[in-house]
Amino acid sequence: MSFIWTMITGFVLSLILKTGWGFILGLFVGPMLYQTFCNKLTEQKTKANPELYLTVVFEVLGHLSKAKGVVTQDDINLASQFMDRLQLNSSSRKLAQDSFNRGKASNYPLRSRLQELYTQYRFRRNVLNIFCEQLIQAALVDGVLDDKEQQILLIVADELNISHQKMALYIQMMMGSYHFHQNNYSYQQNQRSQHQYDQYQRNNNNYGGYQNRSSQSDLQNAYKILGVKSTAEIPEIKRAYRKLMNEHHPDKLVSKGLPKEMLEAAKKRAQEIQAAYDLIKTSRGFK
Repeated sequence: MSFIWTMITGFVLSLILKTGWGFILGLFVGPMLYQTFCNKLTEQKTKANPELYLTVVFEVLGHLSKAKGVVTQDDINLASQFMDRLQLNSSSRKLAQDSFNRGKASNYPLRSRLQELYTQYRFRRNVLNIFCEQLIQAALVDGVLDDKEQQILLIVADELNISHQKMALYIQMMMGSYHFHQNNYSYQQNQRSQHQYDQYQRNNNNYGGYQNRSSQSDLQNAYKILGVKSTAEIPEIKRAYRKLMNEHHPDKLVSKGLPKEMLEAAKKRAQEIQAAYDLIKTSRGFK
């Protein structure tokens, strides 16, 4: 079928371009069009199961807790806090609790469960990216990722066909997010004019630089949230911002099969990305 598609593409392009080069171009373009068509067709046929997403998130979270040794009451409380943040109803909360407990089992089939998730969402890359972000965010409720937890996150990356480099970037971004919240930074706080920002900086300097260090910390975390270096050029910052906002667009995530329980967290993440970008814009003085 791929061969037939290639020949048809070559024939059509040769007619359109009125040259034999069109046929040669079709030999290269045809297979790509065929693969895109097959991917879209498979995506349409693959029904998303939102329950699987929610289940695997909390199973892996339980597995992460167990990786540190004995699951303590603090681990359970942190998982409960994550459920609160997601605003789970009673039935979804029960599902999450049961999933967390399954993940704690010594024989939990981590790789096979991740493979199930990948099979369902392999053509919905945005959802898999969100999965990684939300998993790391949940694991970072206590602000710490130990070596064993990071090893498990690398297994997650392997099974979801995500590079270790990209997973490391996600961890850095979510660490920035954690500290952003720890400093009580919010989207509303960032709605100040340039004059207010300058006044804010001057006031900070009047208090021995303590608040100024806090402001600089917010700014450094803002860069981390966008996944760029503080030395990044403005066009790179804008591209990173647009890409992240596109990936976290609620309507697109719903159409891709993200569970409604996770949608609110994705919306808050989008607000956080916006706040980080606004802070960087104010600091760097661009629109």
